[in-house]
Amino acid sequence: MPINIQNSEQTARLATFVCTDAGARSVRAAIERAGLGDAVIHGGGLGGAARVSAERPVASKIIAEMGQISLSMACEYVTALCDNGADVIVLGEHDDIETYRALRRAGASEYFAMPVEAEDILNVEPAPRPSAQVLQMPQPRATAPSIAVVGSCGGVGASLLSQSLAVDFAGTKSKSLRTALIDADLEFGSQAVTLDRDGTAGLFEALSAPERVDGTFLAATMEEIGDQLFLYSGQSRAGQNTLALEAGLPPLYTRLRREFDAVVTDLPRSVLMRDPQIAELFDALLLVVPAGFAGVNAASRLMSRIGAEAPDVRVHVVLSEVRSDAKLSSKAVQKALGVDAVAVLPRADRQIVRAQRAGRPLLECVPRSAYAKAVRKISSAATTPPSPAGKTSGRPSLLRRFGK
Repeated sequence: MPINIQNSEQTARLATFVCTDAGARSVRAAIERAGLGDAVIHGGGLGGAARVSAERPVASKIIAEMGQISLSMACEYVTALCDNGADVIVLGEHDDIETYRALRRAGASEYFAMPVEAEDILNVEPAPRPSAQVLQMPQPRATAPSIAVVGSCGGVGASLLSQSLAVDFAGTKSKSLRTALIDADLEFGSQAVTLDRDGTAGLFEALSAPERVDGTFLAATMEEIGDQLFLYSGQSRAGQNTLALEAGLPPLYTRLRREFDAVVTDLPRSVLMRDPQIAELFDALLLVVPAGFAGVNAASRLMSRIGAEAPDVRVHVVLSEVRSDAKLSSKAVQKALGVDAVAVLPRADRQIVRAQRAGRPLLECVPRSAYAKAVRKISSAATTPPSPAGKTSGRPSLLRRFGK
């Protein structure tokens, strides 16, 4: 019996929605193979399926073509259909892992890039939809911390520290915060690679249209690292204007802090130097500094810019032993910068090798190491407002501050 979308009082077994000839051919072949010759092929694609199923699903199983809508919108439609109880299979033209994973996380039982065999469609089993639990986001805590980590130069372990802080926020029994880890290096973001995950294209969509970001979008486009930890990390493609995308960071963070209990950002120094006021997005900024002249000089410049453009931002200095450089003493570095360091990051070469080969966060591999203890100390300092400190001015040259 043909499906009457408007008047049927009972939920049909199958409804199909396409928007191209290729989609119609794929669906028709599946209908014929299943012996459902009376099933009607409707137009409108995935959007049409969502519209006619706004109050209740038009069928227990829906096969819908994605068409030309954005991935984020497609994920919203899939989630809405699944929340109404439908089993959804999506067809589309995009043959990439980001599209597949996003739609599966949104609740689709399967996604096929066309052309697709009828047998493949018919063999799909209704899949559990863990993303439905992800979408039931609890209300964020009243004071959701937002922490940024910046290396004064490359190779000091800033990215590893930001990852470790996020794991500490998300995985510690005393905290167990729903945490977002944001890799703000839009050109060479490394967090996803380090954790053996695919890049999240949703980050660029979110920065392009932050006003459309909500809990559903985040659940569909972020990579789930653990029960409480979610990641945005990607690398721009040729032709993408990363400077323009950076303008989307402030409104995106407004939405992130609504949906998460904590936000940790791996922030490149170049982004901070171009726009020091971006520091105002964070409750605290951790500046990782090596024991070398160049790193200390860069840290001094960054601190001066932040002090002039965003004076209310709390800046904490973290000393790093990852790079030896000139092997300056901790006392000398702190004297040069005019501030006390909150902690020293020790070397952890063997542990880092083991964690990166396994594609796992370092803190999960060595939770009781000296490095982990330093991370917990830094975490405590970053989330506890320090006593007001006097500002320094008229500093002597860098070498003179080291007693040269």
